[in-house]
Amino acid sequence: MNYNLLWFVWLIWLLVLITFSLGWETSLELIRQFKGLLFGLVSTIVAGATFRNLLFNKEITMFKRKDNIIIPPQSSLPPSSAADAMPESEIMEHEETVSAVTVHNKSDTTTIPETCLIVGEINAIGDIHINGTVNGVINSEKTVFVQKNGRVDGEVYANRIEISGELKGVCRSHELAVNANGHLDGTIECESLSVNQNGRFYGHSKPYQQEPKEEEKASVQKITEPMFPLSQDFHLREQTVG
Repeated sequence: MNYNLLWFVWLIWLLVLITFSLGWETSLELIRQFKGLLFGLVSTIVAGATFRNLLFNKEITMFKRKDNIIIPPQSSLPPSSAADAMPESEIMEHEETVSAVTVHNKSDTTTIPETCLIVGEINAIGDIHINGTVNGVINSEKTVFVQKNGRVDGEVYANRIEISGELKGVCRSHELAVNANGHLDGTIECESLSVNQNGRFYGHSKPYQQEPKEEEKASVQKITEPMFPLSQDFHLREQTVG
């Protein structure tokens, strides 16, 4: 559109220049003589400009239509829709079940997710955070946290035990805390016990006793065993028979 306007300005400027050069009377005389030629020339210029303008607008419209065409991406269903479309049996298979496994974790923290079910023994040097379900024995050199959604059925041995979920079985630790909404049912052996007013404890409590060393156990076993000479043992058997 700007180009057409520029050409129109140039045409007017050219006509004014010719009229000024030839004079007004001479210009009018030429217009009268070549009236048809000038009319055809002006009509051709106007028609060409109009045709060019229409063609330019059509190209712009086609370009805009191409830009508006959106190719839908070939993507799968979103996770939520995919999960809804899955049958219930397949969803249940996502629950991880570990049977009779002993885990030795050297990191500071061991976390058991909600979808995990462990049956067996867990041994860890660092803390253990239980959000899932554990059926078996848990050993930790630090703290065992039974979280709100955690469930433990078995034995727990640690330096400290904090229960915010549910624990059934035997607990042995220096410190034991039943937090709010925590539920403990079983036998505990600890030095320090604290139960929140919203927590629940059912069972028996015993004082914490240090486990005897292997050498002490062996010495006690040797002392308790009776030692008799062969002759004395034979004499005792003879008296028993008689």
